[in-house]
This record gives sequence, structure tokens and C-alpha cells, in this order.
Amino acid sequence: TTKLAKISKQVTSIELDSHLFNLSSEKLKLNTRVTLIHQDILQFQFPNKQRYKIVGNIPYHLSTQIIKKVVFESHASDIYLIVEEGFYKRTLDIHRTLGLLLHTQVSIQQLLKLPAECFHPKPKVNSVLIKLTR
Repeated sequence: TTKLAKISKQVTSIELDSHLFNLSSEKLKLNTRVTLIHQDILQFQFPNKQRYKIVGNIPYHLSTQIIKKVVFESHASDIYLIVEEGFYKRTLDIHRTLGLLLHTQVSIQQLLKLPAECFHPKPKVNSVLIKLTR
């Protein structure tokens, strides 16, 4: 969030986990470019008039719900998400419902492969950074 704020005019950070929200609030309390919201992303109402991008490291077990939410309910020009590698591959398959739905709205590309060793705690799967573009 801090690095995004350095290159952006405004960053809105949405965090459901109370512990992480409190840590972020303390760390970013003096940063006027960051607005912190303690809320479930699935309940968040995206702005519909301003230009913005979405960047997220999302819970893998909610990937389908979150990707549908950001693609079909937001007006973001670009969406950057860290997702499980297998999930990313499923988004490319137009013979699956999710892949077909997504491809009517966005193009999807892998930007970076992230081995499990990049994370703590280490997940059992590899991850990728993907970009969805309208």
C-alpha cells in the first residue's frame, strides 16, 4: 500500500481482517494519500464515475467471487491480482463458465510467476500476478 501511494494520487485499501487493518492503520496514519476501509471486498460499492485501477492479493478460496465482483461491478480500467496459478489457467479456458464470462469483459494476461517461496507462510501452490484489461 505504501509503495502504491508513492506512485498514485490516491489509494483506497480495503481490508477485512481486523488485525491487518489495525496494523495498516497505525503504519499509514500520516499518509494522506491512503484511505483505509475495514470491510469485506465482496460488500464494497465501487465508484462508478472516476478512473481507477484495482490491485489486490486476494484470498485464494474467494478468487472466483472476487474476480467476478471486480470485473462485473467495478469500472476499473485495469485490475492486477495475485491468484493461485491453477485458478489463472481456469480463467483462460473459454469452455468453462468463468473463463467464458470473463472473456466477454476483459483480456487476461500473466505478468509474473510467483513461486510459493515468495510468501510467508508458504502456500502449497504457486501463484501468479495477472492483469485484466477492459
